[in-house]
Amino acid sequence: MLKKAEQGFTLAESLLSLFIIMLLTALMVPLLMQMTTQPHRQWEQEQMIRILLEEGEKRLLEQKNFTSIYEGEEGETYRIIWETSAGKAEACVQNHSSAICIQEQ
Repeated sequence: MLKKAEQGFTLAESLLSLFIIMLLTALMVPLLMQMTTQPHRQWEQEQMIRILLEEGEKRLLEQKNFTSIYEGEEGETYRIIWETSAGKAEACVQNHSSAICIQEQ
């Protein structure tokens, strides 16, 4: 039996604390997962644009359409497509999960 001088948590208080911790965890885990994948996607897009610009610099003076495959440093494969029609150029770079295209204005 508990005496009046003893202090401690009741079962209801302990369960309530556990419920609050679990609720906060359930809300925070998806947010943290999104925060970790978003920088990776942004890095991937920056890599694709860099590769497109490097390949474009090499072939800019040729003024002809081309498609090439680029192997990245970490084993990624990028497909680069450069097309010129009606005097305007369009360039795209694709990898396994996304694609970025730019057009001449």
